[in-house]
Amino acid sequence: MNIKMMVSAVVIMASVLAPMSCAFATQATEAAPQDMTCKEFADMSRQYMTAIAFVIVNKNSDFKGDDYVPLHEVETVAVPKMINMCHQHPDTKLGELTVNLKGAGLHY
Repeated sequence: MNIKMMVSAVVIMASVLAPMSCAFATQATEAAPQDMTCKEFADMSRQYMTAIAFVIVNKNSDFKGDDYVPLHEVETVAVPKMINMCHQHPDTKLGELTVNLKGAGLHY
């Protein structure tokens, strides 16, 4: 009889605690490139900088049709400009740099 009661107690506790464990689990947050700080951008590898800069430069831009800023231009023009701006203002969000990049010689 004791074994039946212990098994029943374990089953009941498991069924009560299982949903509660989901409530206490940390929620994964998805970080968007425009929410990244300049310090985070400056600390990453150059190959990742180009990919992040490509998203930043081409996001919310007024392009005609399927136009976009090519990856080569982002790598050679936008990334160095973003690095310079980020060294001057490390707490700035990358999304705020878009305004300053418009006059960077990119073919928008």
